[in-house]
Amino acid sequence: MSVATLILVTLCCIVWSLWIRRVTWSCRWEVAATLNIALQGVAVFLMSPWASETVGPFLHRLTGNWNVEDYLGHDAYIVAASAVVYHSMGRLQDDNAMQRSFKQHVERPATICIPLLLATFSYGNGATIYRADFFQVPTDLWLSVYWIILCGTLIYLLAYGARAMLVLRRDPRSRLIANIYLLASASGLVACSIRTVTVLVPALQPIENGRIVWIFACGCGAIFALASAHSWRIKTRVFTGAGRH
Repeated sequence: MSVATLILVTLCCIVWSLWIRRVTWSCRWEVAATLNIALQGVAVFLMSPWASETVGPFLHRLTGNWNVEDYLGHDAYIVAASAVVYHSMGRLQDDNAMQRSFKQHVERPATICIPLLLATFSYGNGATIYRADFFQVPTDLWLSVYWIILCGTLIYLLAYGARAMLVLRRDPRSRLIANIYLLASASGLVACSIRTVTVLVPALQPIENGRIVWIFACGCGAIFALASAHSWRIKTRVFTGAGRH
């Protein structure tokens, strides 16, 4: 399967999930999961070669930098991963405790990460060398630091959310969805780990060429989307059944 086909399939899964969950934007305990799906869709699109060929030139004229759409997509991924953690923590703690934990362990690291990414992106090859696929931009010192900060932050956020899911899966009613979310998180962790390795060992970059990272990154987004849609359909069936009785 080509990268373009993989991206298209992932975006279709995300759009379908958002349609299934369209009423959850006004549901306090479900909106974070829906926001995660939407932001992953934005991230996948902005990182795609289509965005680089269409949005990229416009942003270059506006900012003087190439690949700005990819930077924005990476920011969207960070916020999406934070939303997953928020959704998981909301099921384990009361509101006040959850807000304190989220701000300290999730919001602050993510907030610090985004300006650091902008600085390292602006000084390195990321802003000066154009490639339709940002994974194929050769790394210099600044771009290597950029990837390490990004992947390190995403690994931290995904692992933090996975820890909450491990607790949730102890409940038989939540086990199936928690297991699928863990699978999606594992796919994201593998994508970040592979990219980190190729940054630290530049000789591997032409061999990997971003394709394996795309497979696991898209797998993460598609699995999250399908799991969230399935979870909401189960809940609506329960509500409908309760209403009939």
